[in-house]
This record gives sequence, structure tokens and C-alpha cells, in this order.
Amino acid sequence: MAVETRPVIAITIGDPAGIGPEVVVKALAEKDIYNSCRPFVIGESGAIQAAIALSGKNLALHPIEKAAETKGKFGTIDILDMHNLDWGKVKMGEMSADCGRAAMEFLQMAMQLALNREITAMVNAPINKEATMLAGYTGLGHLEYLAQATQTKTYATMLATGNLRCVHLTTHYSLKEACDKVKKDFILSRLKLTDDSFRQWGFGKPAIGVAALNPHAGENGMFGQEEIEEITPAVQEAVKLGIDARGPFPADSIFNRAIKGEFDVVLVMYHDQGHIAVKVRGFEKSVSVALGLPFLRTSVDHGTAFDIAGKGIANAESISEAIKTAVWLSQGKGLAGKV
Repeated sequence: MAVETRPVIAITIGDPAGIGPEVVVKALAEKDIYNSCRPFVIGESGAIQAAIALSGKNLALHPIEKAAETKGKFGTIDILDMHNLDWGKVKMGEMSADCGRAAMEFLQMAMQLALNREITAMVNAPINKEATMLAGYTGLGHLEYLAQATQTKTYATMLATGNLRCVHLTTHYSLKEACDKVKKDFILSRLKLTDDSFRQWGFGKPAIGVAALNPHAGENGMFGQEEIEEITPAVQEAVKLGIDARGPFPADSIFNRAIKGEFDVVLVMYHDQGHIAVKVRGFEKSVSVALGLPFLRTSVDHGTAFDIAGKGIANAESISEAIKTAVWLSQGKGLAGKV
């Protein structure tokens, strides 16, 4: 008998009242997913059964009690049901504390399996922060919660679509607050984290393009001092440490250069600088990758979309790409030519 080498990927369904169950089912109706990994779902069986009926897919459920029982057989969805939700009371598209709590418990289970090395990676469908706050959580997103729970101090979000990858210096801050955080030491720590992560993923010496904060990269101080006083010194220090960091380059040109292959990844200075570039490049296939956690984690780059939940029209490309990205990264072969 051949030794099973396909990685085991845990997929959380996110908020059961959102589009998470639907996009998970649609992704697991793709045969090529099973060629590369053994996926299983952490969630509510009722939600997955409803999503199967909604999608019209000819799929069966296989209940499991632990990750090792995952068969990874196309046509059958392995599911670890936590029995933590009364599905009969769930109303699709409506926010509730019960769904918010269940979504976080799905995430907690995946985290524990990852820490125990029972899975190769986790992939997360979207949660709703308002729903999780109703359930008593503090409104943290997936990454922030996982970082806090694992006592991870240095972490970052990377968005990727095709060969455009953007690591964010900051994410959920006002623009004024984000600009105030453009400091040499913080930038240098992000460059180190990015370099370390990409080397773990199979890049020999990743080329990191650094985006400027101001128009024309500050135009020698005419439009701001951040490039001169903070960003350039951080890049220079990173180079001394053996990191292939380059820049800062104007934001109106750096992404096109990355798409053409000049950089493996771009370090952007704030949320929208990276998000807009990635979503314009390939909105439906964009995925989020966590840097710095003690395990591999990817997720969709969209929300729960309560407005279309239960209608059967949700696009599953993002979660399909998130699964494929988790597999590629786990193999340590780099992303070149893969996305």
C-alpha cells in the first residue's frame, strides 16, 4: 500500500449563517483539491448539508472524531462536527451570538489541532466580528485572535492574488494612525518577518520591494520626510542583515513591477495601499496568509456576505485558492509559477 503523503488541511466554516458553508462545499466539489491534499471540515453538519442541497452538488458527508480519520476521498466531505449549535434555530443571513460563538469554537478547535501537529495547515472561511462580539469575544479577527491565543508577538497579514503578494505594515488603523506607525524599527521587524516566512516557504532569498508612504516616494523630502527618516534607514539596515530589501519605491509603480516578477513580495505601509492593489489585480482569487504564527494558516479575503447567504450565488474562488495556497506553502517549494 502506498504511503499517504497528501497534507491534512482543516477548513473552518466560519459563521454558519454566512456564505462560509456554501463556499466550502463548492470548493470541496473540485476534484483537483483532493489530488493535492486531504481536506476536512470543522463545523456544523446541518450547515454543510444545507449548503450541499443549495449548491446541487452530489456530495456525501463522512463524520470524523479526529483529524487522523480524514480519508480525503473526492465526493465525500469529511466533517468534524462540534455539536455546538442548534442548526434548526439558525436563520441564514442574520447575525446572532450563537453563530458567532460557534464560529470561534470552530477556530479554537483548528488552532488546537495545529498546535498538536495533527494537521498540516488550517484554512478559514469568514467570521463576523459583530456576531463574535455578541458572543462575548472582543471583536478580534482570525489573525489577532490566533496571535493572542498563542502569545505570538510578531505577526502580519499578507494578501496574495496571482504573483502579487503584499505584506502589510499595519492593517486596521485609521490612515492618520497608520502613518504615525511608519517607523524604522517597526518596518525592520516586518522585513525580518517577511524574509523568515518566505525562506520557510521555499524562497532561497526573497526579493522584498518596499512601498513608499508619500507620493513619488517623498520626492527628496518635498512631500514628506518618512522615506528619508524612517523607511530608507530600515531598508538599509535590513540589507546589512542579508535581507534582499529594495526601495522605497513609489506606490504608483511598485505593484506593476512586482507583477512583472521584479519582487517576490511587496511590503506596504498601510491597509488600503495593499488591499486595493491586490483586489484590483484579482479580487475573486485573493487570499490572506498569516505570517508569524506557530502554524500555517490561510483564509478567504472576503466577509460573511449575509446579504447573499443562502441564495446559492456565493463565489468560492477565494477559499479554493486559500486551500491550494496552504498546500503549496506547506510543501516549502515557494509560490513561483503556482498562483
